[in-house]
Amino acid sequence: MIPFTAFAQQVVITGKVPDAPDSIDVFVYKPIGTYFNSLYKQSAGKVINHEFTLKVPMDAPGYITIENKYVKSVLYVEPGDSVDIGISREGSVGKKIYSGSNAAGHDLFNNDTPLSSDHLSSAMDYVMDTARSVNGALWGMRSTLFDLKAPLLVHLRKGQISVGFYESMVTTLESRLIYYLLNSAGKRLENPGDRKNNALNEKELKQVVQDASDLYDPFDTKYVASPGVDLLVAKKCYLIKKGYIRGGASMVEFWQHFDESYRLYAYAPINLHEMMAGNEFLANIPDRNKGNGAQIELFYYFKTNFPKSGYIPVVQELLSRK
Repeated sequence: MIPFTAFAQQVVITGKVPDAPDSIDVFVYKPIGTYFNSLYKQSAGKVINHEFTLKVPMDAPGYITIENKYVKSVLYVEPGDSVDIGISREGSVGKKIYSGSNAAGHDLFNNDTPLSSDHLSSAMDYVMDTARSVNGALWGMRSTLFDLKAPLLVHLRKGQISVGFYESMVTTLESRLIYYLLNSAGKRLENPGDRKNNALNEKELKQVVQDASDLYDPFDTKYVASPGVDLLVAKKCYLIKKGYIRGGASMVEFWQHFDESYRLYAYAPINLHEMMAGNEFLANIPDRNKGNGAQIELFYYFKTNFPKSGYIPVVQELLSRK
């Protein structure tokens, strides 16, 4: 299990899940050290009479995910927070209703709002479809971020979200916007025939990718706590490998021990290798066909390179389940 210190405080999450049967588990994904975690889950409680109460020890603020078949929420929580999750019957998909700590912010982040992933992806596609210049594309991304921050600022000034929540959410929005802009520009580089906008030629598209990465660097460690950081790092690694942006490989020998698909991460800086390699174990060890002797040997190799890693007790716990 993910360890916690004597200074950890409880974060209390309550929820109402009208369609969930009794005794079904509710899982929590906690950060591993400072890294966002979407792969290692722990049972935190069970549904009783269509409700649940979870007490999650947290010694630092961070994003956690609450999940089972009937509910999922990604919540930025601070030690001592209390959050309640309800489900409305609006429309074909129930809307989540939040109360408690930073409720207004959880609503913006978890429901169908301009801050949702689908909306951010569409917004960056629109930027790339309408930009008339490299600077126009960059301005479009920055302008979108400014607009998205506006409702958060309103909630902050009203005392409805904390300063920590606001700052973390802005960082996460940056990380998502740069990911979707790089994804959109990259698709246009690789599939010229699909471009709706011919104002930007190949050279200019590459400049968009480079300048956007310089503006909000996907390898910046401030993003490691944000949801989707693994996709963000992988995106920049891929663009470096393709020659679309500047960069080189480091610790190539280390990544040669991993499957081909993971060797892409050699293009990331050394300070991100622990997270990317640790996530490889979390993704593959639970699969009995992959958590074999070779995987265990690879884990020992990982421990020699990162002897103090927060992933070590987590992976050891996964291995002990066999």
